[in-house]
Amino acid sequence: MISNIAEKKLNILHLITRLVVGGAQDNTLLTVKNHHRTFYHVCLASNPDGVWLDRAKDYSDRFYPLSSLVNPISPLKDWKAFWDIVSILKKEKIDLVHTHSSKAGILGRLAANYCKIPVVHTIHGFPFHDFMPSWQRQFYITLEKAIAQKTDFFITVCELNRKEALELEIVREDNSQTIYSGIDFDKLDETFDSQSLRQELNIASETKIITMVGRLDQQKAPYYLITAFAKVVEKCPDTALLLVGEGELEESLKNQVKQLNIEEKVKFLGSRNDVPAILNITDIFALSSLWEGLGRAMTEAMLMGKPVVVPNIYGIPETVHHNETGLLFEAKDTDKLADNLIFLLNNPQECDRVGKNAKELTRKLFDGKEMVKRIEAIYQKVLETKGISQIKQSFK
Repeated sequence: MISNIAEKKLNILHLITRLVVGGAQDNTLLTVKNHHRTFYHVCLASNPDGVWLDRAKDYSDRFYPLSSLVNPISPLKDWKAFWDIVSILKKEKIDLVHTHSSKAGILGRLAANYCKIPVVHTIHGFPFHDFMPSWQRQFYITLEKAIAQKTDFFITVCELNRKEALELEIVREDNSQTIYSGIDFDKLDETFDSQSLRQELNIASETKIITMVGRLDQQKAPYYLITAFAKVVEKCPDTALLLVGEGELEESLKNQVKQLNIEEKVKFLGSRNDVPAILNITDIFALSSLWEGLGRAMTEAMLMGKPVVVPNIYGIPETVHHNETGLLFEAKDTDKLADNLIFLLNNPQECDRVGKNAKELTRKLFDGKEMVKRIEAIYQKVLETKGISQIKQSFK
């Protein structure tokens, strides 16, 4: 709870690379939305090319489109993006910058340092992983360690990420903290018209539904889920697989589905603004990712009481406890993935039990409003360390 009256509002800039559907984006937008406006004037800057542009404009006090901020390395655009960010910092007289994602995190921290403005960076996931060449992984680690010197405080979305960052000497104990990504419970607790949605998707009321929500890319590796699903329909033929998301693998995945002769069972839904409604009609949520931070869509499914079948990787086991709040399998093990899905489909009581446990745990950990309070407490700590005292508040 925040008390006392601010002497003046602090100007905060949140910076993220893209506004595509994703966990980092949802986390950022929810933070922007729920900042205490008595104390904060909140700006947001991002590349405007994304389906969540309207949310960005609605939630922020001022939105800055940065078309120069792009994901792949582009020296000319990166140089322009740097100076565009500097211009925003000066124009808005920003007191603190909060960066999200790798590209925005690098350019935003450099710009903040150039302007001598304190900066907080959220590690939603690392740009390096175990499935890239060792030289490339080491390059990104070295880059992260270098830019870390220009960071006042780090937030990680799972404790495993913080521990890895500590081991790699990217963060320190005294300048890092794990804050689980909060989620807006209100959007998950709405009343949904399940029958109409099933009719729209042409799915019969008795058909069981397995859903994946995420980008169709190498990280999420949905081809493993499709391979496993082909085995599932052999045992549980009245089952559908919904793939919610877009990505560079979409055409190859459609070819895979065609080759497996399960075209009538798999639906590619693209990006959707009604993910909670889709999760509502879902029986099991599944992922076959190779690496994850914590898995935001997975968390939303758990918050709605859905059992999840997900890989035993990175931060996922912090909330998915095998046979308690979900079922785990080793990454790439399509046989075990299929077995877990078949087990839940054939045992509805276990489905209900695991889903209920998942909801009970996650409702305690992922309150969006509590997340923002903890983030604002970090802001205050950083600003006090820097001797900035425009705002007087206490956090309880």
